Amino acid sequence: MLEEKEFELPGLEADGGFVNTLVRYKPKAATVKAATTPFERPRVHLSLVLLHAIASHKESWLPTVEHLFELQETIPTNAFTIVEAWSMDKPNHGHAAVANQHRLIEDPRVISGRQVGRAVQAFLKSGLIAAGSTVVAIGHSAGACIMVQATDDCAVTELPFSSLIMVDPPMMTPEILQKALAEGWPLLRAMEIAKNRKDVWPSRSAAKEWFAKRFPWRRWDPRVLDLYVEHALCDLPTASYPDLKEGVTLSISRAQEINGYSGHADAHAALERLKVLCPTIPVHCIFGGQVDMVPLESQAAIVDEDAGRRMRSIVRIARSGHLLVQEAPRDLALAIWSILHEDYARPTAPTSTTARL
Repeated sequence: MLEEKEFELPGLEADGGFVNTLVRYKPKAATVKAATTPFERPRVHLSLVLLHAIASHKESWLPTVEHLFELQETIPTNAFTIVEAWSMDKPNHGHAAVANQHRLIEDPRVISGRQVGRAVQAFLKSGLIAAGSTVVAIGHSAGACIMVQATDDCAVTELPFSSLIMVDPPMMTPEILQKALAEGWPLLRAMEIAKNRKDVWPSRSAAKEWFAKRFPWRRWDPRVLDLYVEHALCDLPTASYPDLKEGVTLSISRAQEINGYSGHADAHAALERLKVLCPTIPVHCIFGGQVDMVPLESQAAIVDEDAGRRMRSIVRIARSGHLLVQEAPRDLALAIWSILHEDYARPTAPTSTTARL
């Protein structure tokens, strides 16, 4: 069982003053054992910091986190221990969107990846992270781009985390982006889908029934879908629908979701920043085995060693697509657990590459 605690942090006024909402997960009555013999290596205490994809929410990570802590309890290692996992809402998603709804209406500008990256930096400097722990950043889709951008103002000797795990990042070179726009790749069609998507239901149970019959939600792990209905929806009325008095709607408004899919400059900036990060810290990439959103051509560019993006490892998870967090939380946890062993349980140079395809 995990201990779950919610946190709110004030936002940076320069970035709109949006409230930041976070949840911390850690084992109940967790104890960290010291090494019992001189031959055991000291434990590294890990704090995981996770960021979700567009149109998702911070609790989407909970099933993956639960599986990670189950692995730790079942097959513990004296090399490292995960002491906590933090998950953060983007300011216009989940509980944060509810807290910020009136500010978001008053200031409808696109919330950039750099802006959210600075919110991540503010959290990392807040003193909430467990003292003495080593921070591992994990981002899914646009969340991966933002985790990279959270290092933009940092010297390579003062990075805010010691390793980075990117889950199906949607980064593209300018050339690939132009091709994607010309050919109408699925990742870019998401913007058009969001414009017309149903976003009001009479109740949460009605919404769940609707999602369960439709792509992509019908492919999701049942626990993830339950969490989505609980945390990605909010009660009416809202600032976006002030005249609707009953029922539920998506916490992220249509306008904000559409804006989120337009962050091509952020994705390219993150791709360029990886040239700095990859030689400095272990960077890992996890792709879905089913190429449904980010085509192989784009994936190849992300991990192009000739372009300076040499990954510590590349993992492909079968029977899942772009929405790995939603579709395969257990398999994703196993992949992350293996990666943590690569980085914190082996004396391997951080620039070596292990590809598991």
